[in-house]
Amino acid sequence: MAKSNIKSKMKTIITYLVCLLGFITANAQTEVKFTKLDSLYAYADKSSSVAKINYQQALLAKYQKIAALANVINLRNPITFSLTDNTTLPVSFFPGGILPGTKPGSFAKVTLGQQYVSNFNITPQIDLINPGAWSQVKTANINEELTATTNLLNKKSLHESIAACYYNICSFKEQVEITTKNLSATDTLLQIVSNKFTQGLVRQQDVNDATVSKLTLQDKLNQLKISLEQQYNSLKILCEMPMGTKIGIEDELNYNQQFTPDMDAGSQLQIKANILQMEYAKADLRTNRLYNLPVISLLYSNSYYQNSVNQFFDGNPNNKWLNSAYFGAKVTFFLPDVNHLLSSKNAKINYQTALINMNHSKLQNDIANNQLHLDYEKAYSQFLANQQIAKLKEDNYRMAFNQYSQSILPFDKLMIAFNDMLISRFNASSSLANLMYTKSKIDINNSIK
Repeated sequence: MAKSNIKSKMKTIITYLVCLLGFITANAQTEVKFTKLDSLYAYADKSSSVAKINYQQALLAKYQKIAALANVINLRNPITFSLTDNTTLPVSFFPGGILPGTKPGSFAKVTLGQQYVSNFNITPQIDLINPGAWSQVKTANINEELTATTNLLNKKSLHESIAACYYNICSFKEQVEITTKNLSATDTLLQIVSNKFTQGLVRQQDVNDATVSKLTLQDKLNQLKISLEQQYNSLKILCEMPMGTKIGIEDELNYNQQFTPDMDAGSQLQIKANILQMEYAKADLRTNRLYNLPVISLLYSNSYYQNSVNQFFDGNPNNKWLNSAYFGAKVTFFLPDVNHLLSSKNAKINYQTALINMNHSKLQNDIANNQLHLDYEKAYSQFLANQQIAKLKEDNYRMAFNQYSQSILPFDKLMIAFNDMLISRFNASSSLANLMYTKSKIDINNSIK
């Protein structure tokens, strides 16, 4: 009996441990690490909502093209089968004398038709000449190419947003490290000032300034950590990562940057999209006009039917199923109506609008490419200046600290030098991240085409 209780308790404990282990595993955070920006692009191209929507749009354009090709002959093959029970047959009046037993000058009521009518009919039809459907194939081809180009533009925009988050994360991580290191420096300054205040060498105001500097820097550190977390969340949204995913960016900012004068953007993707949009609008206008032309079709019909006064599917050998068939051609004319006229007017307006956008996009695209190069030049100049300023401000702080230690420089001047050093370090980090982002935008524009 005792052994049975022990075994029961052991089973309960094992079951509990298995459940606990499963719960911990289910709630464990998934960690994804990236060492380069390209690896993040590759991840987003597989899992992001933009990539998934692009795939669905491409699939939809492909099916629309298949439908347009099938619509050229527009094969229709309706099959109908009907069973009709004529519960009350129509009555006709025949002049007397025609039917047996009727008197001349009178009218006899005669019920015509049969109560049970069965009918099976196959009526295939194909179009031999359908100008509107032929034109629709060209429209579908252009639409497929336009969809592919639009998907590339969506991918380009996604990569640019990812690059912005990526380099912001690298910059914020570095700024967190800078702030953390200098936070310990404020502790040292506060300790020095407090000791001097105890000795009566400085004022209470200096102690307060040192305390304020420490509190300000602590708040700066908290704000940077929050900003860093926000960038990680933005990256999760862009890459379609679950909220519990932990992202590891193992790349670091490289301050050894050289200017590349021939780093130009040569993307023609937007122009291509506008040209295709114009061609699509033009093809759509042509299709609307061609649908006014007649359509020539081939017809065929094959019917089997049985009429009976007794029942459906009458088995009487004298009441067999009868057959009728015909073959012919049909010409269909479409008279213009209000809806079709308005549709043609709208198609013409869309074409004119697309034509204006196409002509404007050529100038806009050239300026946009030139603007990317100018942004790169501007970012590099700013980075170079901020890097030099950071070195000079760091030298100034070291000299100011030595002078304060020798009681040559007042404490407020030391704090100004300390704050200037911090700001210059932050500016250098931010300007480097901006430089890397402008370079990545040029790379994205040149690679996605």
